[in-house]
Amino acid sequence: MRNTDKITLATAAAAVALVASLAACDGEVKPASNSQASDASTATEFASLEAARQAVHKVIGCDETPTTEPIVNPDLAGHTAEYSVCADRVQVEWFQTEDARNAEQQLYADSSQPLALVEGKNWMVVDLSKALQEPASGRDLKNLAEQLGGQYRSINGA
Repeated sequence: MRNTDKITLATAAAAVALVASLAACDGEVKPASNSQASDASTATEFASLEAARQAVHKVIGCDETPTTEPIVNPDLAGHTAEYSVCADRVQVEWFQTEDARNAEQQLYADSSQPLALVEGKNWMVVDLSKALQEPASGRDLKNLAEQLGGQYRSINGA
């Protein structure tokens, strides 16, 4: 087995553990608090996942051809997101409804995994580096939040 195969297997195992950890959270979808909802209501909104990814790319740079697949969270009470990898361990998430965004937001808030994320009106950018026990991505999510009118959050020490 080559070293790259071992790294890929380790990353895949960590991703499975992350999804299992997120799925083990209380399945009840709770609405965002009023302060979170009001912050997101003033943030930029995008018409599609691709529009969100392009805006993110202009600020932090995304890989032309990502080498990984996005980590897709389980369907939460019928709410789903669309996912795209920006760069290794950093993904863009886009939501058709506020309820879907709130469900994903609550899933991350309930997680025991360290995550850094930027929340917008109908999108998120999530850096999963620490949760996957990988080196930092080097992407400046605080600047991204400032540039796109989003809210930066660090969860569980990310």
